[in-house]
Amino acid sequence: MAIDPTQPFVPVILGGDIGTYTLAREFYEAYGVRSVVLPAAGNGVIEHSVAIELRPIGSMADEGRVVAALADLADELKAAGDRPLMLFGSLDFHIMLIAKHRAQLEGQYVIPYPELETIEGAALKENFYALAEKLGIAHPRTAVYYPGSELESLVGSFDYPVIGKPSSSAAWIAAKFEGKQKIHTINSRAELEALLAKIDGSGYDAGYILQEYIPGGDDAMRLCTYFATQEEKVIFAGYGEVVIEEHAPLVLGNSAAIVTGRNDQMAADGARMLEELGWRGIAMIDAKYDHRDGQIKFFEINPRLGRNHFYLTAAGVNPARFYVTEFLGAQFDNSDPETDAVVKTGAGVLQLSRQRLFTVLPHHLLRRFFDSDTGRKAEGLLKAGKVSNPLKFSAEKHPRRKLYLLLNAVNHYRKYKAFPPREQ
Repeated sequence: MAIDPTQPFVPVILGGDIGTYTLAREFYEAYGVRSVVLPAAGNGVIEHSVAIELRPIGSMADEGRVVAALADLADELKAAGDRPLMLFGSLDFHIMLIAKHRAQLEGQYVIPYPELETIEGAALKENFYALAEKLGIAHPRTAVYYPGSELESLVGSFDYPVIGKPSSSAAWIAAKFEGKQKIHTINSRAELEALLAKIDGSGYDAGYILQEYIPGGDDAMRLCTYFATQEEKVIFAGYGEVVIEEHAPLVLGNSAAIVTGRNDQMAADGARMLEELGWRGIAMIDAKYDHRDGQIKFFEINPRLGRNHFYLTAAGVNPARFYVTEFLGAQFDNSDPETDAVVKTGAGVLQLSRQRLFTVLPHHLLRRFFDSDTGRKAEGLLKAGKVSNPLKFSAEKHPRRKLYLLLNAVNHYRKYKAFPPREQ
């Protein structure tokens, strides 16, 4: 089904994961508009959706071809009706692609992201940690490895395990080697040397982060999503505490259940950092609570909505509304905001006022992971029915979506059996 020519604006989203689907759902819920989604290929999470017109475009490795496809799509959509087109990306790679080719794209699309140099000041992790140091924001001790670096000077004072992760998530996509993971836990000097040798031969050409391990399980993980105006002022910070993460290698570190809440330290520190960068739009910061000193240690900035950002919408703050009011203008926003979903706080920004449970897991499976303070919060919210799953959307009527939900639930059981949470 083609996009309705009377639709007042059209979101165009690069990607094909659950974050892509969630954003399309949020635009549909808030405004009744459908999004054009451009994945490499179709898959169950984005197919047969009432909120999506699917346009698979193949591999996105050739950026010039992707930009040309976006230009052709814009011409097609404008021919059917002259209305704003908003361009989004679901992964860091997409955001970098959009930022690099901004001059070619912004004549046809509204681009709700900062300039490339601003994104690089945050998305490249060595820049992020340098900024955290400058601003006095708590973060793990960190070193950056480049081919030829002398290891002893980098990690000589670190205790094992050491955490390894790419500085550039976008460049990491192209790296190919056996045993590659999003995040590596390195237990010895021999493991470290073996891993770095593989990375050196993989084609990855950015820095590789080696970092102090902060003890604690999944329930120590924290995240916060920030809204910054076009005047580079942070106005909102949506905080969440992780109940459980995914542990299968390809999705390691993605949150599978989140309890919403408030935290003045993370809200204020993140706002300071983003305003120092001159941020516009949305960003998400990952962090971890360190029980040794009671501080939340910042890990990284994602220059976009996170994959599991639906925790915001579950608590009554739909980020699609921010994009429209800030980047298209109030004349396009005819939705009814839930003003009691936020509260003014001592951190100087609005925060979530409601505690809700977000999860992508079947409830029976989720109940296995309630043995923590955050888990007990989740248990209470589940019993009270204050729980949301982005894939469970009543507007979806296609029978294939119901089948996908069933198969997705079965797959979660399989993944947690094969890759259970690590012991702490």
